[in-house]
Amino acid sequence: MSYLSRMEIPDSIATLRRQQARWVCAGTLAAATTLYATSPFFTLWSITSAIRTHDMGSLNTCLKWESVRNGLKTQAVDTLLGPQHADDELPEFGASFASSAMSNAIDEEVRPDKLGMLVDHLLPHEQPGAPQTLFGLMRHVHMHFTHPGVFEASVIMPGHENETPLRLQMRIHAFQWKIHRVDLPAPRHDPLVEASAGPVPQPLTQP
Repeated sequence: MSYLSRMEIPDSIATLRRQQARWVCAGTLAAATTLYATSPFFTLWSITSAIRTHDMGSLNTCLKWESVRNGLKTQAVDTLLGPQHADDELPEFGASFASSAMSNAIDEEVRPDKLGMLVDHLLPHEQPGAPQTLFGLMRHVHMHFTHPGVFEASVIMPGHENETPLRLQMRIHAFQWKIHRVDLPAPRHDPLVEASAGPVPQPLTQP
């Protein structure tokens, strides 16, 4: 082997090592991205399993309670009060009183120790002789990312087909996906159709 050939070997080894390092970095990045993208689906699977088996301890760890309560308060007040009217004599007083009463009720009822009752109230009881698998429960759920750190799942609840779907919003908290917001089924608001108040045009006739 010539002296020139011996000088080329270290450069070839260095190039090979750089290529291997790039492949390792690319593989690690791809694996991390795949793990992150699939992690909320596994969390939702765990939530569905906990609901089906009535494992409230596991379900409790998937909830960010303060955020869930705040979201329910906002939804409840908006549903109860609706848009304010200009002829309302005491809009601020009425809204403040209703908001305070609704907030206190949610603080009292939406708690970890009452999670089982909340789930039983929200979800329909299974019919005897018609068991559902986890896949059967989840195949009707629409799931998607709304932001790299926000994942949403929605499903039309039985008995609420004419209402908005039950919607869960999950966010990363301490390296774990947790439910931050729950939007309960509510009546759908159909868009208003405005009609013209002007005179009806008459068809043209030939003299």
